[in-house]
Amino acid sequence: MNLTSANFVFQCRFGIIYGYITNAGLRQLLLYQQGKPKPYILHERPNILLGKLLSTRLERYFSGIAEDFSDIPLDLAGATDFQKQIWNALRKVPFGKICTYAELAILAGFTPRHARAVGSAVRLNPIPIIIPCHRVLPSTRKLGNFSAGTEWKKFLLTTEGVKITK
Repeated sequence: MNLTSANFVFQCRFGIIYGYITNAGLRQLLLYQQGKPKPYILHERPNILLGKLLSTRLERYFSGIAEDFSDIPLDLAGATDFQKQIWNALRKVPFGKICTYAELAILAGFTPRHARAVGSAVRLNPIPIIIPCHRVLPSTRKLGNFSAGTEWKKFLLTTEGVKITK
């Protein structure tokens, strides 16, 4: 997802995370990749308390503490019902665990044959980490792709104690 304006910035040991928070909740997170355009930083903060809560939760997460982020309200305006169903199921995949696209389809109430459609919804996830798309792997159980690049995915899974197969 392309984030052009941000009103939330968080620095972790791997890089910078930019976000956009509305009055309704967290709308988008961008795990910054070197060489990509940085978003314009907005000075208005419509939900300061949510920004503080998110920073606290991310600090705990990057310290290796299991966080499920269920208390972070999300603003999923513009998402389809199918995407919301997949993303809500994805939020149930626990810290340190992984699943395949077919397994996520089942968790969301569909059949494994919906794995491709599930993959499309996962690929369009605007809020990585909070909606933990990095925990979904291809059926080969290898790393696979990630919107912020495979190095970010590897870092997030390693932070959660997941052993990576190349």
